[in-house]
Amino acid sequence: MEKFNSNMSVQLLICIVVFLPSCYRGENELNKKNIQLPQQLLNLEIQDLENAIQYGTQQINMLSRHEDSLSFSDVNVKIGSPSHGQLIDSQPSIEAHLASRNAEILLKASQYIMNKHCLGSRISSIQCAHELSKIKLDNTSMGKTCLSQYYNETICEGINLNYRSADGACNNLKHAFWGKVNTAYKRLLFPVYKDGLNAIKELPNSRELSTSLVNDENAPDSVKTIAMAFWTIFIGHDLSHTAVSSMLKTNKSVDCCNENGAKQSPRYTHTSCAPIIIPKDDRFFSSLRRTCMNYVRSVPAIRTDCTFGPREQLNQATHYLDASMIYGSSVKQTLSLRKKSRGQLLTYTGDENMQYMPLTNNSNACQSGATCYKAGDIRVNAQPHLTAMHTLWVREHNRIASQLALINPHWDDEKIFQETRKITIASIQHITYNEWLPALLGKKFTKKNDLELLLKGYSNSYDKTIDPSVSNSFATAILPFANSMFNETLNLYFENRMTNKSLSLKEHYNQPSDLQMNYMDDLVRGLSMQNTQKIDMLFTQTITNYLYSHADNNMFGMDIVSLDIQRSRDHGIPSYTQFRKYCGLKSIQSVQDFAQIMVKGSTNKLLKQYKTWDDIDLLIGALFEKHEDDAMVGPTMKCIIREQFIRTRLADRYFYDLPGVFKKHQLAEIRKMTLARVFCDNSNNVMKMQQRVFFKPISDDDLLPCTSQLIPKINLKHWSDTADANQK
Repeated sequence: MEKFNSNMSVQLLICIVVFLPSCYRGENELNKKNIQLPQQLLNLEIQDLENAIQYGTQQINMLSRHEDSLSFSDVNVKIGSPSHGQLIDSQPSIEAHLASRNAEILLKASQYIMNKHCLGSRISSIQCAHELSKIKLDNTSMGKTCLSQYYNETICEGINLNYRSADGACNNLKHAFWGKVNTAYKRLLFPVYKDGLNAIKELPNSRELSTSLVNDENAPDSVKTIAMAFWTIFIGHDLSHTAVSSMLKTNKSVDCCNENGAKQSPRYTHTSCAPIIIPKDDRFFSSLRRTCMNYVRSVPAIRTDCTFGPREQLNQATHYLDASMIYGSSVKQTLSLRKKSRGQLLTYTGDENMQYMPLTNNSNACQSGATCYKAGDIRVNAQPHLTAMHTLWVREHNRIASQLALINPHWDDEKIFQETRKITIASIQHITYNEWLPALLGKKFTKKNDLELLLKGYSNSYDKTIDPSVSNSFATAILPFANSMFNETLNLYFENRMTNKSLSLKEHYNQPSDLQMNYMDDLVRGLSMQNTQKIDMLFTQTITNYLYSHADNNMFGMDIVSLDIQRSRDHGIPSYTQFRKYCGLKSIQSVQDFAQIMVKGSTNKLLKQYKTWDDIDLLIGALFEKHEDDAMVGPTMKCIIREQFIRTRLADRYFYDLPGVFKKHQLAEIRKMTLARVFCDNSNNVMKMQQRVFFKPISDDDLLPCTSQLIPKINLKHWSDTADANQK
C-alpha cells in the first residue's frame, strides 16, 4: 500500500474501497517519489561501480583472517547457554549463509560509493542511500548473481504447477521469485540507519527501556485463550524466519559477550556484533555481574530490485501462508519429513501407540543436550504449547492422508501427499482469516477492511501485480506482540477442565519431548482454557530475565523485549510516529495529542526515556497505544497487520477460495474447518471442546462433545475421483 500523507486522502479512499494494484507497488519506488531529490545526483560509470564491488570483496576477504583468529580462540556460542537457545531460534541455513556473503559485499561497496562520491560532494547520507537504491547491478560483475536469484526465467521448468512449490517459487508466474524462501523482506517505508546504509541508529539503551517500561504483572484477557498467542507464533513462523549472521568463512556461530557476561574485547569481536549493554545497576543482572547480552545482526539480503543501497534482511521462510513450518521450505527438507508411503509424514510412536513428530538430539535444534522434535521449522521446540500445536497438525496431515488413501486406493504416495498438504494449508488459511484475525483485530474491523472472506462461492481476488513478500516491519516489530501474551506458568487441565498441575515455562525452553508425551492432552486443553495475557507492555520476567535459561541452572537467561527492540533497530525499522503517518493516523503535535492515543500513565514514562516521541521504537509505541472497540491491539498494529494479510491473500495464486484450487463442493467442506475440530480429532483423548477455541467457554454448556455436529467435520469423500465424476 502506498505511503499515506495528508495530500493523498482521495487516493487513500480509492485504495481502501477498491484495492487498486497501485496501492501495493514497491516501497522503494514510493519513497523515492516522496523525497523529490534532484535527478542524477550520482553520475557513476560502470568502472566506478566495479571499483566499489572490488573494494567490498577485498573487505570481506580480509574478514576471513579475523574469523580464523576467533575460531582458533574458540569464540563462539556455547551449547547449553542462553545464547545457544537464541541461536536455535535464529540459526542461518546453509543457503542463507551462502547468500549473505554477496549481500555483505554489496553493503561494503555501497559504503565505498557513499564515502567517495557522496559525502565529498555534499550529498547527505540519507540522500545518497536513496540514490544508491536506484543504481542497478545489471551491468556489473554482481549483476548476474542477483539476476539469477531474482529474475531466473527457467526456475519454473520441470515444476508441477498444479501444486505449490516447497520453497514458494513460481506462485507468481510473471515474478517467479516473489515469495520465495531466502529472499529479502519487503519495506513499507525506506529503512532508517545512522549512516543511511548499515549502522544501527543510536537510541536509548534497549535493556534500560525494557526495565523502565515493562512491568511483570498479571493482566489476563478475560475472554481470550492462550491459543491466540500460540496461533500467532505458529503462523508467524510460517510467514517469517529471521536468521542471525554467522562467520562468513565457516558458518560458525558468533558470540559478542564472553563467558563472564562482559562485552568481548575488540580483538574477539566479530563485525556482525551489536551486543546489548546491560547497565551496571540493572535490577536483575547486576547481582550476577553481567553487563552484556548477546545480539548478532540479522543475515543481510541482496535487494530484490538488484540495486546498491541500504541493508536488507533475509527471510528463511517462504513469504506465503503455506504451512512451511510443517512441511519445510525446500524440496530437500520436505522429503526428509516424509515417510514416502501413502502420503504420510514421518512420526515417532510413543506410549499407547500415539504418534509424535520424529525425535532428534541434534544440538542445533535442542538446548542442553535434550531430545526434541524435527519439523519444518527448527523453532518447533521453543515452548511446549507450540510443540503441541505442531503435533496436532502433523497428526491432522496423517489423518487426512489415511482417509484419502482409502477413498482413492489408486492414488500413489505423491498424489496423496500433495492433496493432503493442499487441504492442510487451506485449513490453516481458513482458520487464520475466519477465526484468528477477527478475534485479534475485532469483527467490525475485519468486515470493514476486506479481511472477511466469502461464505460461499469463489473469491476471484488473486492479483498477479501484488508482491506477497512479508513486510520487515510486520515480521520484526509487530509479530513480537505475541510475547506479551505469555504466562509464566503453563496450566494443565483434566477433562473436567479443572487444573491438575502447572509447570514453569522457564524450565522448558527447547526441550519438550518428555513433557509432550506425558501431558499432550493437558496442554491441548490448556490452549483452549488458560487465559492469554493482554497485548500490552506487561511481560512475565520468565521472558525478560530468564529467556532460554537452562533447566538445570536457571539463574538467568535473556530479555526478549531488549532483543526485539535491538532487532528492530538492526533492521532499520522507522519510528512509531513515521508508521502512524504511513497509516494515515492523526499526527502527534503536542503532549496532549500523545496522551490521547497512549494508555494512561505511559506518556511521561516514554518521554522520560526518549528525547522526543519521534524517536519511539515502533514495537514500543504500538504496544502502548490504546485499543479500540473489540480489538486486542491498537490502530497502528491493526494497520500493519491488515496490510500484510490483505497482500498475503491477494498475492497467492493458490489461496484456498480461488477458482481452480478446489472444486465447489470441496471448498464448501474446507469452510467447515475450525481449530476446535483439529483439537478434537488429533489429541490423545480430549472428548469435548468449545466451538471457538480462541474464546474461553463461559460455562460447561459451551463445552460440546467432540462428536457434536456443531463442531463440523470435513467430508473427505468429496475428494474421491468417483465423486468428481458424479459431480460432472
